[in-house]
Amino acid sequence: MEMPSISPTPRTVEEIFKDFSGRRIGIVRALTEEVDDFYAFCDPEKENLCLYGHPNSTWEVTLPAEEVPPELPEPALGINFARDGMNRKDWLSLVAVHSDSWLLSVAFYLGARFNGNERFPKIQHQAEVVKALQLLTVTIIA
Repeated sequence: MEMPSISPTPRTVEEIFKDFSGRRIGIVRALTEEVDDFYAFCDPEKENLCLYGHPNSTWEVTLPAEEVPPELPEPALGINFARDGMNRKDWLSLVAVHSDSWLLSVAFYLGARFNGNERFPKIQHQAEVVKALQLLTVTIIA
């Protein structure tokens, strides 16, 4: 599956938050509703795989982008290697933590051109959103 591009680039705080929210929904779906499919895609025999959430609320497990520098910050590399060496719930929690970090890095990357006053509402919105790890803890681990 080819990675969807982020075109058009989000240009307002609201568009960046919408991008963030769509990516988050995709990651949460991969780690909860579609966890068996996600687990199967993360074969430790494959190369360094990454979990990508896309703005259209889909997710994908694939190799990192080949372009240098990449269009966006890269998610955690090699999520598949620890899969069989850890308890499943612990592994999913680790992927969720890395995914939360990646989501924030993408949002801040997209918002880097805004001044501090323009960024504040975006930071406030994102602080109020439940993180993937928090949802995973409630949904699967509890």
